[in-house]
Amino acid sequence: MPTKKSLKIAIVHDWLTGFAGGEQVILALHTMYPDAPIFTSLYSPAKVPQFAKATVIPSYLQKIPGLIQKDKLAIPLMPAAFEAFDFKGFDVIISSGALSKGIITHPGQRHINYCHTPIRYIWNLGGDNRNKGKWDSWLREREAHKMRIWDVVSSERVDEFVANSKTVQSRIKKIYRRDSTVIYPPIEVGRFELSTISDDYYLVVGRLVSYKRPDLIIDACIKSGRKLKVVGIGPEEESLKLRAKNSPQIEFLGRVSDAERNVLYANAKAFIFASEEDFGIVPVEAMACGKPVICYSVGGQTDSVIEGLSGVYFTEQTPDSIIEAIEKFEHLSFDPVKIHAHAQQFSTSTFQDKMRALIEFQS
Repeated sequence: MPTKKSLKIAIVHDWLTGFAGGEQVILALHTMYPDAPIFTSLYSPAKVPQFAKATVIPSYLQKIPGLIQKDKLAIPLMPAAFEAFDFKGFDVIISSGALSKGIITHPGQRHINYCHTPIRYIWNLGGDNRNKGKWDSWLREREAHKMRIWDVVSSERVDEFVANSKTVQSRIKKIYRRDSTVIYPPIEVGRFELSTISDDYYLVVGRLVSYKRPDLIIDACIKSGRKLKVVGIGPEEESLKLRAKNSPQIEFLGRVSDAERNVLYANAKAFIFASEEDFGIVPVEAMACGKPVICYSVGGQTDSVIEGLSGVYFTEQTPDSIIEAIEKFEHLSFDPVKIHAHAQQFSTSTFQDKMRALIEFQS
């Protein structure tokens, strides 16, 4: 094995067609290893300018007209695309994602997979039931069955799994029968300033999709008469607005700038989070502003939200359970300084230090 200074590293990611939590991981790895090429199925440079200076190598799927605009439709084609990459000459390959873990490496190479979760929709993880109730659900389930087989088989190609939370660690153990190390994802907590003031509203931030359960939070605030600001867009937006049409205390703000979002975090009474997440970045952002989080007691968010220190749990995904947690919260006292300090352990630098130790000191 080469010396640590001369390790030749490659990075692999499912797709680079937008910037979200998974891409934050890739950006942090790219910052650590700027000379490492990034292999991916599809690449849209205009949507991820953060990688303008990186060497990005897309798969042959890039050549199929229109596929970049409909990347989710390409998922059944991605296993073969990742298997077609040749990593000859690299010492360590770091894949990030459930599809990119299917790469084929050579003897003597070390393959580390940073797992955000096994593929959510094929395993119905975290309330993700997007295959259910559709007119073509039989076809979707047939495709999911084939993907499940490939997902388990390809997990054997990974030398070491890194999970982004204890929840994902347990999924890796259950589905792949593999052990893993937990390293929390990188969050730019320094972008958020401590706030010791609060207005009289609760806050929701995120995509308005069914499995994130914004409907429960809205129903809870309608029923209890509490003010709620909803930040985000998505397929459920119109139905949620219709749900709250007679409740003026529910305010839909749509897409907002980062600066506007930070002000909303800073002034909120608390942040409410109702989904079962793989990890959950937005609760940490709220905590970085010193804000407590009221969240569902199942999922990756329980790694970051500590009841009594940085928030309150509710145990059922129902409006009444959320209302009970809100009422409990309103009778408790939280220290914004302690919450802000707690959030610092999820920083990008902490992620990089732990990944570097794993990659370099064990190679």
